[in-house]
Amino acid sequence: MTGFIGAALAISLSALSQDAIEQTPLSLAEAVMIAEQAEDASVQVWQARAQALEHRGESENALPDPMMRVGLANVPLSDFDLNREAMTQAQIGVRQMFPRGETRELNRLRRRAQATSAREGGDLEQARIRLSVREAWLETYYWQRADALTRQSQTSITQLGEIATASFATGRRNSHDVIRIDLETSILDTRLIQIERQLEMAQANLERFVTPDAARQPLTPQLPVLPAVPQEIESAQSRLVSHPMVRMLDAQVEARGREVDLALQQYRPGWAVEAGYGLRDTRSDTASVAVTVEVPLFSRRRQDEGVAAARQEEAADLLSRQATLLEMNRQLEREFSRYVRLSEERILFDEDVLERARQTATAVLIAYENEQADFAELVRAELALLDAELAFVRLNIDALQSQARILYLVGEVQ
Repeated sequence: MTGFIGAALAISLSALSQDAIEQTPLSLAEAVMIAEQAEDASVQVWQARAQALEHRGESENALPDPMMRVGLANVPLSDFDLNREAMTQAQIGVRQMFPRGETRELNRLRRRAQATSAREGGDLEQARIRLSVREAWLETYYWQRADALTRQSQTSITQLGEIATASFATGRRNSHDVIRIDLETSILDTRLIQIERQLEMAQANLERFVTPDAARQPLTPQLPVLPAVPQEIESAQSRLVSHPMVRMLDAQVEARGREVDLALQQYRPGWAVEAGYGLRDTRSDTASVAVTVEVPLFSRRRQDEGVAAARQEEAADLLSRQATLLEMNRQLEREFSRYVRLSEERILFDEDVLERARQTATAVLIAYENEQADFAELVRAELALLDAELAFVRLNIDALQSQARILYLVGEVQ
């Protein structure tokens, strides 16, 4: 009888394996690669913003367009005769403005820092996408595995029920065993419906990053291996400053510093150069050159307040960076503690709990065959094994998801 059950299970697993061969399994690495190569709008918007800021910086670094002036000077109003007065002339002139101090270069540097911040925002979005793909793939893996294990258990219980029915027909067992089979099968059917619903939700989350066909095909049967995380929490914390979020805030602080420098430039005068040429009919033509200087004499309060505002904005961005880094540090501590706890629990399950559940199921089956255990106890042992297997898979998935979140926070060493 044990050989019959083993052979039936082998046939069932062979059928599942044949179905998987017909479809190419999707690995976690492939899912991440597909998501990273896709032209995601949430990443492209940051790239477009960075390019726009760089172009704006080059534009602001250029000199203002010169102004041209054309007119008549010293026209007599008595008769408007342009030839009667010697000073009457047609004038043409050009005027070039020069912004205050180093305003143009500082504007370019400010825009460059803002562009860097935007690019870091794109890297941050890529990191979030990578984390989301890993979490969605792992969740899909769990529910696919839960579906397979539950169906295998259902098949095993059905086969045990056939044995119980045969024993009942020979008078060796009572009708309770047959009724119990219908109950447990119905319970597993209900559980499978719940699993299928969760699986559809997980696949829908995965479809956000890969094609629908790829999201709904079987995943690779082996658990993925993620890059290693630091062994010590201190080492992990030291890598937080390299996170795209922190780098983005660093670039924003740099841009604010340039705005402080720009505000300080308002104390310096702006100036302009003007050249003109006068055309006279019978006398020598004339030329003129002038320099205009803006004297910031009556608006010092405006400059003082502008500098104070720029410095407060820079301080606010610095505080925002500190608050973000502190929150990320708290997240890392919580996730690191969770990862260590899950890893220890996973080892305990693998070395003790799961093995005991298998031994118990085997022992109860032998006792049932020798009429030393009832059918209800046999079913309970089978369901306990299923629960232990599902719990072990869940522990592995939770540990890998926790590892993925740590990698998101501290980055991955290539």
